[in-house]
Amino acid sequence: MSLAQDFLATAFPEFDVATVARPDGGVLVTLNADGQDVLRRALSRGQAQSHLQLEWLVSSIRRDLALEAGTSPAIAHLQSQSRVALPKYEYA
Repeated sequence: MSLAQDFLATAFPEFDVATVARPDGGVLVTLNADGQDVLRRALSRGQAQSHLQLEWLVSSIRRDLALEAGTSPAIAHLQSQSRVALPKYEYA
């Protein structure tokens, strides 16, 4: 199992997680429930190998699943996609 598949299988135990390697080194992730594809995401090579990027992916998948089900996810359960402060510009 790849890092991405292990990470997502742990985060979404209610789904069957399948990954397929892409020619560019990335991964195509599919979440299945009852034999039907629920969600597909393409990850770049960097995203598939970074714990922080995978945490962001889990957060965005949870948000998308909640919105598709017609509920709004709790703000506390969503992670900010921005971990870096905005740049500051100084004028000379």
